[in-house]
Amino acid sequence: MRKLMAVGAVLMLAGCGSAVEESAKAVLLHLDNPKTARFTNVRTTPKGDVCGQVRQKDASGKFEGYRNYAAIKTEDGFTAVIDEDGNNPKVRQVCGEGQEVAQATDTPAAVESASGWEVQIVAGANMGALSDMTSRLIENGFIASVADRDGKQTVFLGPFKTRDEAEQKRAQLLAAQGIKSVVAPHQAN
Repeated sequence: MRKLMAVGAVLMLAGCGSAVEESAKAVLLHLDNPKTARFTNVRTTPKGDVCGQVRQKDASGKFEGYRNYAAIKTEDGFTAVIDEDGNNPKVRQVCGEGQEVAQATDTPAAVESASGWEVQIVAGANMGALSDMTSRLIENGFIASVADRDGKQTVFLGPFKTRDEAEQKRAQLLAAQGIKSVVAPHQAN
C-alpha cells in the first residue's frame, strides 16, 4: 500500500512541473532539434525568471555551441529569448550577467583609453574556485590570466588588439565550454 501511495504522489508532482521544467519547455520551442538539447548553468532569478545556456545537435549530428537564454515568467508560463550572438540586451537585462562590466565598457572614455581588449569571465555560479576556472580554461586551450581589479580577483583572456578579436574569442569560449564572459577594455597592470 505504501508503494502505491508513493507512486501516486510522484505522479501528482510530475504533473505540476517546476519553474525550471516549464522554462525548458519554452526554450525547446525555439530549437530546430529539441530532442538533442543539453542545458547547463540553469538558475532562477529573484523575479522568478530562469536563465541558463542550451545547445543542440545540428543536421549532421554534431553539437553546436552553447547559447545563453532567458525564460521570462508570464501569467501563462514562460516566454523564452535565446541569445544567438552573445549580445542580446534582453537576456542581459533579465539575467544580469556582466551588466556592470558591459555598461562600463560602452562609454566613449573607456573605448578611447583601451590598450587592447580582453575577455573577462563573469563572476557567479559558473565561476567556482579561481584555481578550478583557470585550470579548466588552460586544459581546454584558453590561455587565462588573473589580475586584481578593484579589490577582486578577475580571470581574463587577452589582451587582444581589436574588439572583434576579443568578441570572437568570447563566442568561442561560450560555444566550447559554456563559460559566460564579457568583452572589456584591457586594463594594464
